[in-house]
Amino acid sequence: MPRWIVQNVPAWGLVAVAVIGVPALAVLVQRVLRQRAPSLVGGEQNEAAGFLGAVVAVVYAIIAGFMVITLWDQYVSAADTVHTETVNLRDLAEFSGAFGSASQNRIRDLVAQYSDSVATVEWKEMARGEDSPVTQNDLDQLVTAVQRLRVRNLADEGFLGTMLTQIDEVGEARQQRLDLSGQNIPALLWLVVILASAVTLAFCLLLGIPSAWLHYTMVASVAILIGASLVLILLMEYPYSGTIAVSPAPFAQVAADMHAAIAG
Repeated sequence: MPRWIVQNVPAWGLVAVAVIGVPALAVLVQRVLRQRAPSLVGGEQNEAAGFLGAVVAVVYAIIAGFMVITLWDQYVSAADTVHTETVNLRDLAEFSGAFGSASQNRIRDLVAQYSDSVATVEWKEMARGEDSPVTQNDLDQLVTAVQRLRVRNLADEGFLGTMLTQIDEVGEARQQRLDLSGQNIPALLWLVVILASAVTLAFCLLLGIPSAWLHYTMVASVAILIGASLVLILLMEYPYSGTIAVSPAPFAQVAADMHAAIAG
């Protein structure tokens, strides 16, 4: 369900729900409570509600903060993985020049084929948390071509060793990219943070404040913070999906550069 929301609801829609919908609903509930339970307005329950609410708020802050920090690190890692993979692909094509123009053009063509496959085929599969057999086949062809390069002297052995290391790093980066495209937050943790959000907001509703508008403002402010935090967590959970997803543009650029190099 969270992945479907990220893929099908634009970020502005989620933000609108967080900063308008959730606060409006909270204020509506608060108004009903003030009308149906006027005894709460007096604030006799404030000492207990305030203490318990503070405990719940701390728990919520710890959970939400941990999730945001963890997901941000994963989001940065997702972008770094793309950078690592594309840099190694470029270096692979560059080092292949030591084996002659024909071999270099062959490697360039396979690098372009793989990069284009990642950008146009696998990226769509990653948005669903899956990989692409087509892209895997393109990578296998590239690996095979590198392994079949003919070594003629000691210098060639050095270049080939470097290229084999680079192709290994491409494979490792791809696997990390695929791993990061999966669900990063267990369903149980989502349940806990949602419950903590609801309970934190509930204690704000139970506080007794004589001024209705002051109470509405306080409840709306807390609801906005909670809603925005949940939206931020949701958007960062899938770094290759949704409005703020990591872009496949670096792979498309590698493919374009390889085609240009071959044509030139």
